[in-house]
Amino acid sequence: MSESLIRGKAWGPADRSGGPLDDVLGGARRALPGLVVERLQVTRPGDDDNVYFLRVGSGTGYVQVDSGPLGQAPFTVEGVTRTDTSDPAGALAAICREFGGCGDL
Repeated sequence: MSESLIRGKAWGPADRSGGPLDDVLGGARRALPGLVVERLQVTRPGDDDNVYFLRVGSGTGYVQVDSGPLGQAPFTVEGVTRTDTSDPAGALAAICREFGGCGDL
């Protein structure tokens, strides 16, 4: 993996949040070959670490995805635009839009 985007740690396909965010990220990985996901690393245990940074390959542009605790809704997807949704399919669609589409999703 190339250098970190922010203060994140690699979040691979086997890493699980325990909520619907796992399906969102799984769908994004299938639809966007080369997708890299990093999860924010916080310095204090009480800080919110439900923040993920997505990029494709070694690209410099990224999309930020926030979830509720343990990967639960609501989701916020931020790139060029911002989408707030409680629907996992809506979060995946927003990620796809930010990266220019995901084919038939």
